[in-house]
Amino acid sequence: MATTSTRSKRLAVVTSTWAIVALWASTVGAQTGAPSGVYDWTGFYIGGNVGGAAKRQSTTLSIENDPNNYFSPAAVPGVENSGSFNLDDLGVTLGAQAGYNRQFGRFVLGVELDFNWLDLSSRQGGTFRYRTDNSPYNFTVSESTDWLLTARPRVGWAIDRWLLYLTTGIAVSHSEFKQTFSEPPFTPNPESVSVSRTTVGWTIGTGVEFALGRNWSAKAEYLYARFGGTDVVGRLGGANGQSPALGSVDGATFTNSLSPLELHLFRIGANYRFY
Repeated sequence: MATTSTRSKRLAVVTSTWAIVALWASTVGAQTGAPSGVYDWTGFYIGGNVGGAAKRQSTTLSIENDPNNYFSPAAVPGVENSGSFNLDDLGVTLGAQAGYNRQFGRFVLGVELDFNWLDLSSRQGGTFRYRTDNSPYNFTVSESTDWLLTARPRVGWAIDRWLLYLTTGIAVSHSEFKQTFSEPPFTPNPESVSVSRTTVGWTIGTGVEFALGRNWSAKAEYLYARFGGTDVVGRLGGANGQSPALGSVDGATFTNSLSPLELHLFRIGANYRFY
C-alpha cells in the first residue's frame, strides 16, 4: 500500500518533469504559433469521448480467529482460498474533456482536464464447502469502479493537420468494495463489510489528434492509470462456531488485501477549439 510520502514523491516527479518541459518550450525559438502549412493548435477547447475500459485487480483474504475461535484452525486455509478472487473486468467509458494548447513552431504544449464515467464492476462468490467436514458456507465479494478524473499536461508534435502527443499527470478514481460471509444457522449476524473510497494515483498515455476544420478535431487516445492497494477489514461476531464456549460468542476477523488498481482506457473523441 502506497504511503503518503511515496505518493508525494510521485506527484513531485510528475510536477518537476512538466516544469522542465515548460521551460524548454519557452526557449524553442522566438516563433510562436504554427509554421506555414501546419494547423495551428493554439487555443482553448472542449469535447467529449467514448471508448472501452479494462480493470485489473485482485483481493486476497486472510482470517484471524477470535480467542473464542469461530473456525477450526484446519479449515482456515480453505476458507481464505475461497475468499480470494480475481476482480478483473471489461466495460465502457463515456466522458468529457477541456484543455488549452500553446504552439511553438511544430511543438505543442498543453494541459487537459477530463472526467469519465466507467462501467467496471466484478462480483465473485457463491456457496463453498469446508475441506474438513464438507459442510457449506457462503462467500461474496464485489468491487466496482465508477468514475475517473485526470489532470494532465500534454506535449505534442504537429505534422500538417496531425498532432501526435504524450501525456502524464494526476488521476483520481472512485471505487466501492463489498464482502460478506455467512453460514446459517451458525451466523445470526453474518459478517459484512462495505467501503467506498476516492483514491489519488497517476496516469500516462499517448494519442493522436486530426484537425477536421478550423474549429473541430477528432482524436484517438490510450491512457493507463494506477492506484495504490488497501486492506478492507470485516468482523464476524455473535456466532456459534468451533470454540467450546456455549452460545453465540465466537468470532473472527476478515482482512481483504486489495491489490493496486490498474485501469486501461481506449478512447475516441472530438474537440471544439475556440479562437
